[in-house]
Amino acid sequence: MKEAFTELGQQFERAHPGAKVVFNFGSSGELCKQIEKDAPVDVFASASTDQIMELEKKELVAPDTVKNFAKNTLVMVQNPEAKSLTFAELAKVNRLSIGDPLTVPCGKYAKDALMKAGIYTDLETAHKLVFAMNVRQVLTYVDSGDVDAGIVYATDAAIGHTKAVSKPVPEKYMEPIDYPIALIRSSTHKQLAQEFIDLVTSPAGKSILQGRGFSS
Repeated sequence: MKEAFTELGQQFERAHPGAKVVFNFGSSGELCKQIEKDAPVDVFASASTDQIMELEKKELVAPDTVKNFAKNTLVMVQNPEAKSLTFAELAKVNRLSIGDPLTVPCGKYAKDALMKAGIYTDLETAHKLVFAMNVRQVLTYVDSGDVDAGIVYATDAAIGHTKAVSKPVPEKYMEPIDYPIALIRSSTHKQLAQEFIDLVTSPAGKSILQGRGFSS
């Protein structure tokens, strides 16, 4: 998402001379907490609907501005030197990395998938889980050999900055992964913020996102 939104920001600035898009890239859970603490934010794009719904309950999102703008899927990744495993065999690894389920949406999706496969409790009891601050950190752990496998978004596994070998997580274990975007009620640039949301959800915006591996 970082690469896609950087490109979207550049396109927006070209179309709005004088405007400057400033990004804060982080886990959706951490960004949500910052908004709750009155961080100066105009637009929030989340990797999960949970954080947007939480902000809506606290009336921090402008009414009727939430839109889903992209979809993703999960893949399991392994170091090419490790023994190839299927998703159902992940309980056999010594160490498995996922994003922290409390703050990283990908980690929550990964936990849910492992729960559905009936192997999360075994991994947790055996202290085999290594929680990461974000998806890129999971890939770093896998690339370095610090863990045997990880679970990340398909888009992050495909960006070309990792040597990890990826396999799709079976659909029967996955929940729909939707990315919502919304205008923050306290925004001091509401018109420009809404125009940025309009760009993200436009055919041009979707084309940029699809070029980074997202579906719509």
